[in-house]
Order: sequence, then structure tokens, then C-alpha cells
Amino acid sequence: MDVTPLPFPLDEHPPVLVGRESEQATLRAALGDTLGGRGRLVMISGEAGIGKTALARRIGREACEQGALVLVGHCYDLIETPPYGPWTEVVAQGITHQGSPVPPLEEAAAQSASQMALFARMWEWLGTLAARQPLVLLLEDMHWADVGSLELLRFVARGVAGAPMLLVVTYRGDEVNRRHPLFPLLPLLVREAGALRVDLRRLEPDDVRTLVSARYTLSVEAQSRLMAYLEERAQGNPLYVGELLRTLEDEHLLRLEGDGWVLGDLTQAGVPTLLRQVIEGRLARLGDEAHHLLSVAAVIGQEVPLGLWEAVTGATEEELLDVIEAAVEARLLEAHSDGAAVRFAHALIRETLYDGLLPPRQRLWHRRVAETLMAAPTPGPHAVAYHLQRAGDPRAAEWLIRAGDLAQRAYALLTAGERFDAALQILEAQGAPPEEQALLLYRVARMRRYADPRHALAYLDDAIALAEEAGDRPLAAYVGCFRGSLRCVIGDIRAGLAILEESIAAIDALSDEERARLRERLVRVGDPPDEYHYRGALVNWLALSGRCADALALGPSAEPEVPARGLGTSGYANAWRGVASASAVLGHPDAARRACAEAIAAYRAVEHHYQVGQALLLELYEVVLPYHADDLAERERLAREAEAAWERAGEVAGESLPPRFVWLPLLLLEGAWDDARQLARAAITSGGRTGWRPFARSALATLAREQGDAALAWQLVGEQLPAGLEAEPGNAILLDTLPIQRLAAMLALDAGDLATARAWLEAHDRWVAWSGAVLGRAAGHLGWAAYHRAAGEAAAARRRAVRALEDASDPRQPLVLLHAYRTLGELDTAARRHDDAARHLDAALALADACAARYERALTLLALAEHRGATRQPAAARELLAEARAILEPLGAAPALDRARAIEARLSRSRARRAGAAYPAGLTPREVEVLRLVADGLTDAQVAERLFLSPRTVSQHLRSIYNKLGVSSRAAATRFALENRLW
Repeated sequence: MDVTPLPFPLDEHPPVLVGRESEQATLRAALGDTLGGRGRLVMISGEAGIGKTALARRIGREACEQGALVLVGHCYDLIETPPYGPWTEVVAQGITHQGSPVPPLEEAAAQSASQMALFARMWEWLGTLAARQPLVLLLEDMHWADVGSLELLRFVARGVAGAPMLLVVTYRGDEVNRRHPLFPLLPLLVREAGALRVDLRRLEPDDVRTLVSARYTLSVEAQSRLMAYLEERAQGNPLYVGELLRTLEDEHLLRLEGDGWVLGDLTQAGVPTLLRQVIEGRLARLGDEAHHLLSVAAVIGQEVPLGLWEAVTGATEEELLDVIEAAVEARLLEAHSDGAAVRFAHALIRETLYDGLLPPRQRLWHRRVAETLMAAPTPGPHAVAYHLQRAGDPRAAEWLIRAGDLAQRAYALLTAGERFDAALQILEAQGAPPEEQALLLYRVARMRRYADPRHALAYLDDAIALAEEAGDRPLAAYVGCFRGSLRCVIGDIRAGLAILEESIAAIDALSDEERARLRERLVRVGDPPDEYHYRGALVNWLALSGRCADALALGPSAEPEVPARGLGTSGYANAWRGVASASAVLGHPDAARRACAEAIAAYRAVEHHYQVGQALLLELYEVVLPYHADDLAERERLAREAEAAWERAGEVAGESLPPRFVWLPLLLLEGAWDDARQLARAAITSGGRTGWRPFARSALATLAREQGDAALAWQLVGEQLPAGLEAEPGNAILLDTLPIQRLAAMLALDAGDLATARAWLEAHDRWVAWSGAVLGRAAGHLGWAAYHRAAGEAAAARRRAVRALEDASDPRQPLVLLHAYRTLGELDTAARRHDDAARHLDAALALADACAARYERALTLLALAEHRGATRQPAAARELLAEARAILEPLGAAPALDRARAIEARLSRSRARRAGAAYPAGLTPREVEVLRLVADGLTDAQVAERLFLSPRTVSQHLRSIYNKLGVSSRAAATRFALENRLW
């Protein structure tokens, strides 16, 4: 196995690391795993100078010594890191050491159909390297990384466990606040990639003493003085400690004499209290000319190409080499192994030099650097734009736009948005034409649409105002389309659809010449050359909001003789997705599946893997689970393919759901509730934008109810529908709203609040009628059946259950059929129609098994146990109860377990009655049943539901009980039950 040298300088005697024993053990264990074939991700955080780099390079050195290939990528502060900057360095080093044929990342991005394709290409290359030789990647100072680099980090991290690859990332934790793009990524890396987090703290005084003792043999008195000096000035920061000690050596106040070290009078040292002054002292010893040249290098950047440095300063190669040799010896610079560049040994050194220049001098040198770069055959837009911007040069706007174009093509959307925004500020100050500013405002909004859609809307408002001021109708109409789409995204769907429809009508009214001019602009800004790009979004949002007939009228048709009316090719996939959703809602599952296939194929054709996953999820959630839940192989195939698509997609800007989220509905159905809860919470608490929060809230609220946490369930209902019962159709996503309305009705019934339950069911009916939905209609009837049962209206309950059965049979909806059969079976049991009950409950159980619905099976087993008890089959009933409990107890399904205990109690009382047991005070068996439930704390309505009686009948029983016991309150009756062991 080859042993490849590290791509950074190695001291012959590396510095002693103290106070980092546990951190080194963590890294060595991770390296051991990697050398054994199982990769790891380690995140090292801490303040500047705390020793992150030293720790990372120590493990890099050890990895190299054990035969691993070590590649390093850096991020820089003052010079804005270009898209994929640290990864570009990794690729360049990989080529140098292994000769692997892979182009620079920006070139690779231009050759890739999408960001996901680029990421997949990068992963394939890394996998090839790791297959030859264990691979260690050190990514330093990722708090300065661009968003594209962070997205690629997440993508690579997800797969690192399956390869002999150790990924070590360093970042300044104190610079990563809630607004920093790395902030939401950290918990995701822990959850998805099992990242080990190493947070470096300042050294304890004992650790500093160990460090000093390892380097210097001092008397007790001298060591005590030195420790006090270091503690006061360095405060446990290893970089400060090291720099202060080097300064003392340079000034001969800490010097070697014979076999030991002598410490001079520290009060004479003039040692500054800040590291900046320490660095300036070392710089001064290099001389004025060296200081000048290093200051220019600080303007160039953390990494300084020698050719650029020479061209900017006019210094000869010999003069620069003299400075480099002195600076390397003073540990201010590090030299590249290829000799083509140098790097400042620490960012703080560069900051000191840069801040030492007066602002006019800074601007002068930035302009010279920019002009030197511009004269190169292929100038890098990011670097040129940065230097022109720092110079205050008006040419910066043009180069910032070029840099933004480059970032956009590389799918680094937020970086592109930053560049466009900076250019916009310059153009505004220059008084650029309003239409030019409007187009740039639109571009900024497009780049920020995922991360901050509300802020993006503000840019669009300004863009439309400027376009209208300039009389630019095509631009105003096109930007209006995006504005409408974005309003839908933030939840203002009704207003968003109105804007979309108005703007598309404005595009319809454009002349041929105006359309051609608009298309030219779209090509220039990287949009599809299609003025109807957003018509697909209109179709999709019409369907999502419940205007399904309108969506089908506007969208494409699977019938070749029905052409797509005015639908541009770029909106094709979105439009088919809308057609699929509308068809599913209206009860046409076959048409929905055909539309899903069209959408998936269109997204796959452009390698938009994230949207491929979205379309697959639509087919799973809105078509297969409602209409084909008993096709286990198909629902699993869709989940697997959706997860794989999201794996390939990596993290879309602002979207941060783990690919495993696609399994959430199946986990709920199959009884893996702990996993389901974890995924739902991840979606709700995710720091990024995600359109799946409503679905996750609904899932979590359902779990909360089934586990007896009504307060949490109501909280989630409120978050999902802030307007509550006042929510009007058309301003929320239909298939997110109907289930939460039904859940709210059931929660109200659980609390005995019939009036509130009725209000929620009436709201549900309004939404179904308004939309013409078939999906949800049968479930609504079941909600009313539950309401009528709670009200003691058995006949009305049965009528609703029969209607649910009919509606769920055409088109067939297995899970709703299951619920309808079980409801009918329970009603038949209460009415003593035992043959009908057995038939309905057997059908429900068969469907529960066919759908692999464990919780539904348990509820059906409870209903069957009640039936067996009512038909005097206690042994069979107890067997059913035992099986139901075995399912319910691991789920923590408290309400269902309470029901199981009540059934068991009734079985025991029936056995006692058959044995001739007599009840005190002349109570009848039915009165004892009522008294026991009252003693359990149930309301009259709950007792009525449990015993299949009307609330009025329960009240009559209670009056008779009070008369027989000679009491006047529920509390006294409960006390009698306890004293006579009736409870």
C-alpha cells in the first residue's frame, strides 16, 4: 500500500498536544474504523486558535503513517470562498497524488445536468480513491464554506459509513449562529451520518503547565512566573500560548543555557496582551520590505499564488523567495509542496496584516489585484468580483453578476443570490435602468426561494414595481407568475393563485415581439426559454388547493388528441403532478397513476432527483395508500425508489428532510410508531424549508391521540389550522386539511364535546363539497357515524357507516373499507345482530392483514372480543384480547388498552353472574356496569358509548342507582363501589 505525503508541511517534531487525550482517542477510534472498512464523520469545533487544525493534522499524520491517502480542503474568510472551494482543493490534490481524471468542480458542474448529478459524480470519484487506499478528508474552517460546499458535505457524509473514508471537518463554533447555513446542518449530520462531535475547550492551567514542561526545563520559581504570565495573557488558548512563548524566545527572554532554560524579567518584555501585537512584533523583525510584501499578500487572500503576488507587487521571484523563507521560518507562512503558492499559517496572521493597511491603501491594492486577475486568460469571476468590490470599483457589478451566473450553474443558489444582491446594490447606486434592476431583483428572489421565500417575495414586489415603472410588460408579467407561485408556497394560496392566473393572462396578451424579447432574457438569466414556465405551477397549486376541476381543465391530458393548452415544456412535469393530485382527489386512481408516471419521467429526464422523489411520494401517499393499500409490494417499491431519489438529490437549498422520511406513512400503518414519531418530529423541527411539515404534524397528532396525549394532539391541530373552524376552502392544501379536521372531531368526541365535534365534521363536509372530492368523503361519513354513536343515535350511526362502505367500495379504498366494516360490526354487536357483526368484523380483520395494518388489526381484535363476549364465547374473547394487547402495549396505545381492560372486566362480571353472584343494594347487572364506569371517572356520554346505550338511558340508570344506595352524588356512589369491591 502506498504511503502518500500529506499536502501540508510536516514538522520533524510535531507540537505536543495536551488536554486533548479524549479527543485524540475519539479520532483514533474513528481512524481505526475507517482502516477496517467502516467510514466515519468527525466534526471538530472551537474558537479561533483553540487547536482544531493541530488536532486534525495530528490524526492526518497518523493516518498517513498507517497507509491512508490524506487530502485537505480549506475555506477562507476575507476572500469569499468560491462555490465548492474546499472540495476543489481536495480534487486538485487527488489528481496530484493519484492521477485520477476528474475536472475541476466548476467545470464538472457545467457538464452535469443538475446539482445532484454533480454530487453523484464527486461521490463516485471519492469512492474510487477509497477503494484503492483508505481515504482521509480534512475539511478546514467550514464556517467560511459556501452553501454548495455544505450541501456536498451532507451528501458525502450520508454515504461515508459504507466506505473506508474518514471525513474530519473543523469549524469555529462561536461563529455558527442560527442564521448561519451550517447551523441547521449540524444536527442533520449527527442524525443522518452518525457524526461524532468534538468541541474543543480552552486548556486548563494544568494542561498549559504540561505543555510548558514538555518544551522547557525551568526552575520551580521560573515556571511559576511563566505560568502566571501565560494564564493572564493567553487564557487557555493554545495559539496564544504558543505565539507568546515564541515571542519570548525571539526576544531572548526565554533562552536555553546549558541543559536548562532561563526565564528573564518578564516585565521588561513588553509583551502585548493581544495576539495581534505578538504577530506584529514578529513581522517587524522581518523588515519593512517584507512587511510590505506580506501586507499585499494579505490583500490577495489566505492562499497566495506566487505568480499573482509577483505580478501585483512588481517584486522579482528572488525577492519574494527571500521573504517567503524568512516568513516560513517565523511561522507566518506555509509553503505549498508544488512551490506555486504559499498560505498564511493562521487566518489571524493575515487579518493582522490586512487591518494594518489604511483603507485607501487596501482599496488600491484590491484594484491592482483585480486588474491583474482580469488580464489572465481565464479570470475567475468570484475573485475578480471580490477584489473590485473591496476596491469600491464600479466594474464590480458586472463581475459579481458573472460570479453569480457561475454559482447558479453550479447549483450554489444562495451563493449566487449573494453575488446578485451585491451587484444590485452597486447598480442602484449608479442609477441603472429600472428594468435592469428589476431583472436582478427577480434573480435574487429565485436564488432565495427555498431558504427564505418571504424575503424573496419582498424582492419580487420591488421587481414588479420597477418593471411597471419602465413600461416593461413582459418582465412584469413573468415576474408576477413567480410571485404568485411563491405566495402559494408560504401558505397564501388563494392570493397566490389569483396572481398566477392574472399574470399568465398578461403573458397571453403579449405580442410575438414581446414574447421573443422575454425569451432572450430568460436564456440570459438561466431560466428555461419559455414564457409559460409557471403554468405548470398554476396547475399544481390549483389541484393542491382543491380546485381540481380547474387543474384538469388547464393541465395536460394523457389522451393524445387533447393537446396541452399553452403549456410550456419546462412546466410539463409540474403540471402532470397537479393532474395526478387532482385525479386522485376526484376518485380516478388509474388516471392519477398515469399522470404520476408522466411527471416522474419528465423529472428523471433532467435528473431532478429531488422532484423525482416528490412525485413518487405523491403516487404513494395520494394514490397507492388510499386506493391500493393492500398492494404491499407496490407501496414498498415506491417508498424505496423515493428514498433512493432523495439520496441522490442530497440537500436541496433550504430543504433538510432525511430521505428516510418517505417511509413515515408506512411506519405508522405497520406499527413502527417510535420511528414514525422521530421522523415526524425531524420534519417539524427542521431548520430548513420543507413542504412536508403539515403531513408530519398530522401524523404526530394522530399518534398523540392514539397514545392518549390529547393536549399535544390539539396543539398540533392548532399549528396546522391556525384559523380552526373558520378556515375556508381554497386557502390551504386540501389533502393536508381534511385529515386534521376529522382528527379534531374525534378529539372532541373523546372529551364528550358533541357540539365541537359536530362543528368540525360540518367544516369537513363543506371542504369536501366545495372541492368535489371523492377522497375523504367516505372517511367523513365514518366521522359522522362516530358522532351519532356518541350521541346514542344508533340508527343514524348505522346509516352513515353503510354510506361509508358504499363510497369506499367505488372506487375501492381498502383502509376506509376496513374502518367501515369494523364500525358496522361494532354497531351490529350492540344491536345483537350477531351474524351480521361476525361477517363485518371478519371482513375488517382480513383487510387489516392484507394492508399490514397492525394497529387497525388490534382495534378489530378488540371489536371481535366484544362480539365473542356478547355471544357467550369468553375463552375466544380472552384469546383475542391477549393478541390485541400484545400489539397495543409496545405501541403505548393507552386508550385502546383501556378499552381492552374494560372488555376483560365485563367478561369477568359475566362469569360472576353466571356463578350466581348477587350484587348489594339490589343493583342489577346493568346498573353495576354503569356504576363501575362512573367510578372509573367516565362521563355519561362516555359510559353510553362504552355500553352502546344512549346518554338518556345512562342518566336513568344513575337515578335508579342513587335511589337504591341512598346517595345523591357520583362521588358517594363511587365510594360505595369501592367499599363493596364493585370496582
